[in-house]
Amino acid sequence: MKNTGSGKNKACAFIRSHLISVAEKDIAGAASPDVQNHLDSCPECASLVQQFSRAWENPAPPADAQPSPSFFPRLIERIKADEELRPGRRGPLTVVWRVLRPAAVAAVFLGGIFAGYEVGKAGKNIPSPEGSFAGRFLDSFDNIPRGSVADFYISRQNSKKEDLE
Repeated sequence: MKNTGSGKNKACAFIRSHLISVAEKDIAGAASPDVQNHLDSCPECASLVQQFSRAWENPAPPADAQPSPSFFPRLIERIKADEELRPGRRGPLTVVWRVLRPAAVAAVFLGGIFAGYEVGKAGKNIPSPEGSFAGRFLDSFDNIPRGSVADFYISRQNSKKEDLE
């Protein structure tokens, strides 16, 4: 891309950032005048949109696409070279560690959870039932004034239960 001006750079950046929508409009023939003017004046962007449009219309590779005869031998050579460059021991202990590593990580994680639970439990006194919230909550029903709205609902619920029995 040529660096002839900031306006062209902005237009080229717009084309690249909105390539899909520009290519779809180009296929349909409804590109905006500003975009069309830029594509007419910028061969790089026009080529990019044309290439993308062709790929967008037919994304499948050609049916006769076959790797070259030297592809697989070179691939095997690269894999062997990569294995030779890797540091580390080879042997049964390495294989065992690779298999057991996830279990060891899980055991450490669960051990941390259990230790945190035990540490959090230490030093806490469990309140008696009388001092607990539930006990105080139930005692608060005894202090409801007679004739209040709360007394009406509580008495009504209790009388329905007594009628059922």
